[in-house]
Amino acid sequence: MRINIVQTNYDPTDIERLKEVLGNLEGITCFPECFALGRSGIETLQYLNKVSDEAKSIIEVVKETGKTVILPLIEKHPVMRNRFYNTTSVIHNGVVIGTYKRVVTHPMEKPFIQSGKDFPVFEIDDITFGVLVCFEIAFPELTRIIALNGASLIFVPASAPEEADYLWDARLKARAIDNQLFVVGVNRCGEIGNERYIGRSMVVSPRGEIIYACKNEEEIAPVELDLDEITTERGSEPTFSEFEIVVYDKFMERF
Repeated sequence: MRINIVQTNYDPTDIERLKEVLGNLEGITCFPECFALGRSGIETLQYLNKVSDEAKSIIEVVKETGKTVILPLIEKHPVMRNRFYNTTSVIHNGVVIGTYKRVVTHPMEKPFIQSGKDFPVFEIDDITFGVLVCFEIAFPELTRIIALNGASLIFVPASAPEEADYLWDARLKARAIDNQLFVVGVNRCGEIGNERYIGRSMVVSPRGEIIYACKNEEEIAPVELDLDEITTERGSEPTFSEFEIVVYDKFMERF
């Protein structure tokens, strides 16, 4: 199967550029996380209101392309003023087949971002995948939930800044090894305000090997995945199949 990494640093409301990027891409295309870290106070609220106001028109444009796109945007809360969801829409053949609202919010986001409640998986052409956003890749339990729901790969749209440099590679590799599946980290690059983003989007195999990695510059990268690698790895090192969920549930009762 083919996936496309779109490592960018541009305003998500630049609709013309969005159409240009999607032009000739085939397969599943994933964009970075839309939420801009590093903003604070009224500037953040102005930014979030701007991108949430544009979200519906952006989704409509992507639907018109007929492409398969994982599109992280900001969505206004339907009731609460100045509260938003960090929502990723999955679009396929002109239809939004589902959404993921980020569940674990970064401390910087808590004043503005409302948590979602579920970890859905999505199926396109017999390929099952899930989505986690940026900071969420730090939590092994979240990737395990998605893996147990049958995912072959997990997309991680992110806005990982320089201070997270030492964590980015390690966490993506660890989560791929933990669950013996593909992990696709799609990160922002360049600068926004006082934040510098590391880029380095990458695809990690079920063995924890980096199949492809971007540098810290804008890039659109198509990558072919062989999903049979999941079966091979789980057969040679049966950690996923031997996971005892009963034991896990027993210990979780303490919390």
